[in-house]
Amino acid sequence: MIQKDETKTLAWAARIAVKDEDIPEFCDKLNQKMDSYSILGGAPTDGVKMTVNPSKLATVLRKDVVVPSMSVEEALKNAPETYETSFKIPKIL
Repeated sequence: MIQKDETKTLAWAARIAVKDEDIPEFCDKLNQKMDSYSILGGAPTDGVKMTVNPSKLATVLRKDVVVPSMSVEEALKNAPETYETSFKIPKIL
């Protein structure tokens, strides 16, 4: 059963602002959801192989192949600002 302190931790981790007076309601809803998943605990799993990914695909990535590319000058020619061989962007922090 999920308690109030766990609900606060989950809300914080999910970056959800929850008022203290709303915590009991969230606890109830989370516990209802967890109870609905408890039916899976009774599912017969004898003889079922554990899987991480049910898909049979091994990989869908292409091989890395070196191909001709544009020059640094060509890549930067339309940039509003550059610094040496890089794009110059505004500071964020």
